[in-house]
Amino acid sequence: MTDKHALILLGHNGAGKSTLIRYLLGFYPDERGHPFLPHWQHLPSYTDKTIGYVPELPFLDPHLTGWDTLKLQAKLNHTPLSKQQAGDAVNAVGLDSDVLTHRIQTYSKGMRQRLMLAQACYHKPDVLVLDEPLSGLDPFGHQAILDLLQTMKQHSQLLLSTHSLEDAYRLGDEIWLLQAGTLVYQGDKPGSIEALNDLYFKYPPHAIGH
Repeated sequence: MTDKHALILLGHNGAGKSTLIRYLLGFYPDERGHPFLPHWQHLPSYTDKTIGYVPELPFLDPHLTGWDTLKLQAKLNHTPLSKQQAGDAVNAVGLDSDVLTHRIQTYSKGMRQRLMLAQACYHKPDVLVLDEPLSGLDPFGHQAILDLLQTMKQHSQLLLSTHSLEDAYRLGDEIWLLQAGTLVYQGDKPGSIEALNDLYFKYPPHAIGH
């Protein structure tokens, strides 16, 4: 991996972005676990770093409070977490500490995204891994989370997948572009959004049946 602050994964649906993230996190110890894995054997993993991870479809128990959710994650991570630390973590992602007493079922989608970010970064990880963190948000929520990520990349390296070329250009320092499990581009962000658009559309999905 490079020492740049934000590495963005791009590619069509099914290109392997989520699978590559899980591979880098050590979820696939056996290369036979997925047909894309042999393409990535040369890539170093993130397993030796302190990680914060937000999956594409995070599970949040609607019956738990925000505090219960953060406390459970801390226990799974074997890291201590006080209520003061939890309050600081949600404050850092733009939530009021009072939301920790509310059940997740009362949270909006944007609030849930922010809580997941707090859950991923309360322990100040070296690397923050985010799979489609901006999908499904309204424009206000989208901008708010994007601003948060801009701040977070000052402290942690980001690995982030997205379908938005605009977000990739605004946030990214390095681009990895996937096509059907193959890394077809690894390098600096192109010099303009138009150049990034041209690069992206050079690698469409393979035709079905081929």
